[in-house]
Amino acid sequence: MRFQGKLLFLVVAAVLLVAAVATAGDVPMADNAYIGSEACFDCHDAADLGMQADVHMQIQSFEVQGREVGCEGCHGPGKLHAEEGDPELIRTFAEEADYSNQVCMDCHATKNLPEWEASIHALEAVACTECHGVHGERNKPNEACNTCHADSRAAFELPSHHPLREGKMNCSSCHNPHSATEFMLKSRMRKADVCYTCHQGIEGPYIFEHPPVQEDCSLCHLPHGSAVNNLLTASEPTLCLQCHDYHFHSGYRPPEDEIVDVGGFERENPWGHEGFRIAYTTNCTGCHARIHGSDTPSQTTTNYGKGLTQ
Repeated sequence: MRFQGKLLFLVVAAVLLVAAVATAGDVPMADNAYIGSEACFDCHDAADLGMQADVHMQIQSFEVQGREVGCEGCHGPGKLHAEEGDPELIRTFAEEADYSNQVCMDCHATKNLPEWEASIHALEAVACTECHGVHGERNKPNEACNTCHADSRAAFELPSHHPLREGKMNCSSCHNPHSATEFMLKSRMRKADVCYTCHQGIEGPYIFEHPPVQEDCSLCHLPHGSAVNNLLTASEPTLCLQCHDYHFHSGYRPPEDEIVDVGGFERENPWGHEGFRIAYTTNCTGCHARIHGSDTPSQTTTNYGKGLTQ
């Protein structure tokens, strides 16, 4: 019996603690009550607040059963505030308010935001109101991101970049700011799956694959912008040489004579003894064109078709 009594006490204490946390930010007044949005507009001009076209003001009570709609849906009961005019008697969503996100999540946790608490933004204590405007103020997606991610935005000013500044895409084209995925990408599997949303022709499958393509596009490409063509992390052949060695031909020095014996036939050698170096130390894609993959083997080599030249 004693054990059961202690267990009951702990359960009741836990319930009271949860209730206290859940009501944080509410006005602890027993005689407070809901009075409707029209009472709010007696003092607050709806047009000045931009509330006439606000989506929250369009919600009907049958759409959110058991919840209030209008101003008090977010700000809580307004009877005491209306009578006293004291901002302490209602939720104000001031910058120091620690309950702002919880008020939003009371409705939005079940509206495609179930991962918010595990997201990087939540862990960094980013408030919903830092990105989302209220009372009709609407931040454009890119503008909201630029506040914190100025380095990424600057990358789009580099010569090779995704068409964000041209208005053909925005940050949310690739990122979901409320998700808990890696880099908040719109992908549940590989990071490359986000790229394949637009670049389907590169995905394959190919008979002869280039492994980095299947692993991670960012091994070779910078997703926001680069000073090198095609968003590459480095120019050729430097990029390729991070994984591959030079062909042995690049160090070959043929005779300086203009005529060279090749397989018993005399051939002209217009490039002199530097000819092989010129040919094999420039852009690798001059010969290896199918860098993302190929269905046709490289017949002239003994690398089982992995030269990706066709």
